[in-house]
Amino acid sequence: MSVVVICGDDQNAMKRGFTLIELLVVLGIIAVVSAILFPVFAQARNAAKQANCISNMRQIGVASQIYASDHDETWAPSVNWLPEPGFAPQQVWVGYDNNNQGILGGFWGRVNEPARNQKRPGAIDTYLQSDQIKRCPMMPRTWQMAYCLNWFNPLYGSPYYATNPAAQGNEFGPGSKTCSIAPDGTFTCTAAANHDIQNPSQTLVAWEHDARVPMCNFLQGYDWFLQAPAVQDLRSHFHFLHRDAAIVLWADTHVKRIPFGNLTRPMFSCRKDIYPDGWE
Repeated sequence: MSVVVICGDDQNAMKRGFTLIELLVVLGIIAVVSAILFPVFAQARNAAKQANCISNMRQIGVASQIYASDHDETWAPSVNWLPEPGFAPQQVWVGYDNNNQGILGGFWGRVNEPARNQKRPGAIDTYLQSDQIKRCPMMPRTWQMAYCLNWFNPLYGSPYYATNPAAQGNEFGPGSKTCSIAPDGTFTCTAAANHDIQNPSQTLVAWEHDARVPMCNFLQGYDWFLQAPAVQDLRSHFHFLHRDAAIVLWADTHVKRIPFGNLTRPMFSCRKDIYPDGWE
């Protein structure tokens, strides 16, 4: 039988722990690996939320199309003066509590403030599977939703109409073919029919951003055509929830992510014949 003898120095080596330098090296390696992996995890988490948002937006599009098929091939109006007991007299295309504040800027309530009352059902609500479809995973929790409908409409002016007079009074989104002022001083609109939308796959219906009400014509009042105005506030407005882009619904119900710089003015109008050739 052989005997292994451990000398004193080897015994001390076995008992001693890590040196300070060794600990610092290990911690440095952990820090480097974390710095590499954490952004990857964050991107994966954001991608999952974005996929959920795309699915929700797609269902909004399908619901809008079903509404149209049940209403003589006409889309839901973006906003409608429709008095009903217990609610603000303005019905919006998608439902929320629009009685949580009074009238401001032609609209009742704020969608980016918490609900305080029973929500007023919107025009397409009966065609949605649940209210969860209205909630983007990336929006602030206190908001009721972050959707905004394309609200280009003939009621608004723009310096662009001096450049292209044919567009004046003829730019409108699917939910706002005409707009007027209701008896209570708010807006009311009529919607476009399917035959009014000349190129559905190139016509914006809705997207998401920080909006007081679920509709927006934030780019109508600027003089631009094939390149969105280089205004940082406008870019930030459009890119508010999704990294350097917005999730967008088109009139043929397809959904995609689009950056601000890829927008063209004709995308916001159902009519395309009012623009110069070659914009596609």
